Amino acid sequence: MLIWLVVILNAYKFKKMQLLVFEYEEENHLNKLRTVEIDGEVWFVAADVTEVLGYANSSKAVADHCKEKGITKRYPLETSGGSQLVTLVNESNLYRLIIKSKLPTAEKFEEWVFEKVLPSIRKHGRYEQGINRRETPNFIVRYNENFRKVEKGHFSVISELFVRLYAQLEHVGYQIPNKSVRGIEIRPDVSVGLCFPKWLQDNYPHLVSRFKYYKHRFPAINKEVDARMYENDCLPAFIEYVDTCWIPTKAATYFKDRDLKALDYLPKLLEPIKAA
Repeated sequence: MLIWLVVILNAYKFKKMQLLVFEYEEENHLNKLRTVEIDGEVWFVAADVTEVLGYANSSKAVADHCKEKGITKRYPLETSGGSQLVTLVNESNLYRLIIKSKLPTAEKFEEWVFEKVLPSIRKHGRYEQGINRRETPNFIVRYNENFRKVEKGHFSVISELFVRLYAQLEHVGYQIPNKSVRGIEIRPDVSVGLCFPKWLQDNYPHLVSRFKYYKHRFPAINKEVDARMYENDCLPAFIEYVDTCWIPTKAATYFKDRDLKALDYLPKLLEPIKAA
């Protein structure tokens, strides 16, 4: 039986608790699996777990199969019926519910939780898997949307970063996702666009004024902003900035709060190019 899992991150601050919602799809039926982190330990909303695993009575399943030590109702969560106290079970009790489930798909669910999700949490200290990597990156959408707005003899930040950052990362096995773990669009071109003018002023002041503005459109929010398009004479300086400053000194800081997976691939951009 083919099972595919779609993970969507929804974070809410709630008495210093982070609620994260995963979506588990099986045979076109979508189940929500809500999780919280309490004092560094991952807890799962029992009603969600028991529904995924096919239990008819959530309370009875928890009472029959879970140990009391790993059950809590301490935290109110936002539900469709408002803020309510819900039963949470810890990792050990999650495992007990899985092994007692009569569904043939429980094993696949177990593999995903224990081989993908929990190792990611322990490695990164957060739910790195909360990024939907199947969405078309807004970087690509905006590149296509704005490419023809740049006048001849000029270049835009996003058009050059498409080659010098996006394509290079894709070449080493990483695609910049559409949104971060916080659900915010990942836009490295904005970071570069804000930092480059200061670097240009410090290193090539005679090039500082060599730009015009174009209307850069953000389709997702239906908004246009003034963005710079630099004269082609500035291109060598821009390449130098990206290759020797932004990627080596700023990229890791930019991505660490957005997508930790990127940190495994950024160093590969700094490796010397091997001769053919």
